[in-house]
Amino acid sequence: MANIGLLSKDVLTKTRVLETLENQGHRVTMITSPSFDTAAFDVVLVDLEDSLAQLVLGNYGYKCMAFGSANDLDKLAAAKKLGCDRVYKHGEFFKKVLPNFKIQ
Repeated sequence: MANIGLLSKDVLTKTRVLETLENQGHRVTMITSPSFDTAAFDVVLVDLEDSLAQLVLGNYGYKCMAFGSANDLDKLAAAKKLGCDRVYKHGEFFKKVLPNFKIQ
């Protein structure tokens, strides 16, 4: 079981991630501020469509896994530049990463 932080304002994304990860036995906590205690989480999932995504990645990119639109290559590249080495397009994240979620 892992303690996972989730930053996303999209209702469908939150629901899908929460249900999938909780069914796998993980504990998921919603992040609503760019400041939080990273020690509380094994990993933080960041939806690049969230308005706080850049702030969170700028401070905690090393502990994040980000996902975003395949059409928004700038956001995907920016996430990597901010220190997040696990950046996925939505399709890859929801079809491959989330169903078999592991902390790397």
